[in-house]
Amino acid sequence: MSTTSGTEIETTASSTQINEQLIRIRGMGPFQVSPSIWLTPIVLPDAAEQNRIFNINDSFYKGLYSTGVTFPFSMEASVGFVKRLEEKRVKEGICYAWVIRTEVNGPMIGLLALEPFDHEDIYPCLRGKEPVAKGAETIHDGNEEKEDVLSCGGFGYWLSPEHGGKGVMTEVVDFALTKMARQEFGYDRVHGEAWTDNVESRRVMERVGMRPAVGVPVFVPKFDAMKDIAHYIYDTRSYP
Repeated sequence: MSTTSGTEIETTASSTQINEQLIRIRGMGPFQVSPSIWLTPIVLPDAAEQNRIFNINDSFYKGLYSTGVTFPFSMEASVGFVKRLEEKRVKEGICYAWVIRTEVNGPMIGLLALEPFDHEDIYPCLRGKEPVAKGAETIHDGNEEKEDVLSCGGFGYWLSPEHGGKGVMTEVVDFALTKMARQEFGYDRVHGEAWTDNVESRRVMERVGMRPAVGVPVFVPKFDAMKDIAHYIYDTRSYP
């Protein structure tokens, strides 16, 4: 696979009230995953297609790890989602989310996000160690050497059911892990999570070589129930 990487470029996107011109934003791409798969920043015109895809059926409501997805999904929510991502990349100077397209300027068929991982329910990751849930017996004592603490990223993704079964998501996730995580963002480890009953998402992570790690159940208001989490990790480099 090849990549056309804009690690630090000037963008001329102007789909929000915030003027992105002349602002240098890391990770904008475009990234070419394969001859027929591209990753480019999300922009406001993508909101309409995202809304259409989310309302094809209730699979996104049931399957996405995000607790804020409803069914039906409103156009207002889609516009708000895109605007938040646009504003976030301008404020932080880093692009963390990309639309999956079959052509560099083609319509959205899915989304990939890769951003710093929030160790909310697990301790910070240490070099050569598996993640440990907070509250569990652990070797963490708060005095670990700074160089032993890993820089961790976390990713999320979705794909239109119209493009399922073609291996698209496997290619995209593999590219994110092997071509983007360390090179673009300096992540030592990448985390991925899905509901345990989301078999398709789990298979994607398993196909690209991620290994199972501790998963901490969470209460999900939209389901009014506790949901078990399948947690996977991928180290971007080997440790002695």
